Amino acid sequence: MKRNILFVALAASLMFSATSCDDGRDEFLSDFSTIMYLRNSGELPVTVYKTGDDTEYNLIVNKAGSQLGAEASVDVEVMSDAALLAYNTENGVNYKALPKECYTVEGGQVTFTSSDLYKYVKVSLKPEVIEDNLKDDATYVIPFEMINGSDSINAEKKTAFIIPTVSVPYIGFENEGFVQFDVRGNEGEETAVFNLVMPLANKWELIANVEVDEKALNDYNEANSKDYEMIDAGAYTMEVSPFEKDGTFAKITIKVDKVKLDMGMQALPLRITSTSNENFKINEAKSVCIIGVNKMLPLIELSENMLSSNATHQGDGTGLAGLFDGRGDGKHWHSNYNGAVIDATYGHYIDFDLPNPITKFAYIFWTRFQNANGAPKVTKIYGSTDKQNWNLIGTVNNNLTGGDQEYHSDVFTSEEPISYIRFSVIQSNAGDVTTGSFWNCGEMQIMGE
Repeated sequence: MKRNILFVALAASLMFSATSCDDGRDEFLSDFSTIMYLRNSGELPVTVYKTGDDTEYNLIVNKAGSQLGAEASVDVEVMSDAALLAYNTENGVNYKALPKECYTVEGGQVTFTSSDLYKYVKVSLKPEVIEDNLKDDATYVIPFEMINGSDSINAEKKTAFIIPTVSVPYIGFENEGFVQFDVRGNEGEETAVFNLVMPLANKWELIANVEVDEKALNDYNEANSKDYEMIDAGAYTMEVSPFEKDGTFAKITIKVDKVKLDMGMQALPLRITSTSNENFKINEAKSVCIIGVNKMLPLIELSENMLSSNATHQGDGTGLAGLFDGRGDGKHWHSNYNGAVIDATYGHYIDFDLPNPITKFAYIFWTRFQNANGAPKVTKIYGSTDKQNWNLIGTVNNNLTGGDQEYHSDVFTSEEPISYIRFSVIQSNAGDVTTGSFWNCGEMQIMGE
């Protein structure tokens, strides 16, 4: 009996051995015990910046396969003219090789020890020389191929074509144009940080010079129909740091003294005037930042019993509570639509009964959470001492385009203390509110003293 079992086992073993040889599996594993390839193969667009130094780029050669502990070697070389011509013909492309003076290659003879899984081939690109040799609209490349492998080379990942684009490195403000810095309270200091940016990691002792430019503020006011005034020179300090080593940012730290700061919006107009490295240029489109330092009035807490309106729509949003119940889907105030309420003077308004009389007023407004389809375009701000006679204290023109978009108003001043504010919208993104259209609001905060 034991002899029969032994015979069956031996026969099964012979059958398995024959099948393995027949399907070539052993041969496959032998052929691909180690296989090498370029991790970054194919077309490789690379921006080379004219900094006065070479741009470094690493080709990465990987070792893979079933025997990762094996030793192996391969050469990564620039294609010959004949090899590039053959590649162009075979693949229907028309690459042109850049001359060898445009770059240097280090580590092209790659040797893997038993513990190596990848190696770098360092390519140093010379921006100015490359620029001199980009003579037409052809696709200029530095073409590489893997050859002379001690084991297998992946045929689909054995070539790489560095396609360089030469560019000037520009420095600019991360947020150009107008940037608002809100300050609350009347004591102590408050700090804000703004960034300068560059397009590559900093390897230099690079400093940008930033100066206060009153002309930039005048130009901004004229272009945007504003009348912001300069912040008092004694109300702030400014420090510009060098660009971080191996980073892309430099910090501008602004500290304001709340005691010396006037109420409302003041402007600190900044311009980048020069850099410590002549190779780094100033991006004129991002060279100016107008920092609006807004000393905000004390917040007036809202409650439903201090709010009233001529046109609250019931069933769309959360009624007047939508002004202060948080921002979110469905948490908004909406005025009547379909011409249900028409007021040729005030449109659709919200009245605020203030807890104490004020002479200065400001507000923060958020559009409806989902969209700005009913956001205000023209708003009239009125003040009253008796809720019967209303005096216009300000007009706001908005261009709000997105859901949950935030807007900070200027400070409005009344010559006499007022106990009531009327927020009257006469034009919205939905149309003319005085003739039957509507407006809506996702959230509001009001401030005054």
